[in-house]
Amino acid sequence: MAELLVPDEKAFARAKRKTTTPRALEARFDKRTRRLKLRLDTGLDVMFDPRDAHGLEKAREEDFVGAVIEGGGTVLHLPRLDADFSVARLLEGFLGPMDWTRAEARAAASRRNGLKGGRPRKVVAA
Repeated sequence: MAELLVPDEKAFARAKRKTTTPRALEARFDKRTRRLKLRLDTGLDVMFDPRDAHGLEKAREEDFVGAVIEGGGTVLHLPRLDADFSVARLLEGFLGPMDWTRAEARAAASRRNGLKGGRPRKVVAA
């Protein structure tokens, strides 16, 4: 029989730090600017005309009202259109291709090397 293990706060914090892609905390449609605003867990706010996103070219402004974030911050849900969009893919579409996993791995390796005194010195053969 499987045993259910409840993570303690330290385990939960470790798992949260392992996240390699930005997650959305909030989505809101601004009627004044006609833009959809995503607040990310990185501290950035991203605003864009949602009709610039693939598949939303013909959507009306009222279709974006009530946008919500689901899936732990990975999915933008538009209930009036019954449509879901990956937050990471939306960001890539507007900001260009990004390999979030590779960038995070490089940053982690750099932090580990920094704790050891920095980049290892190259040995020059005589």
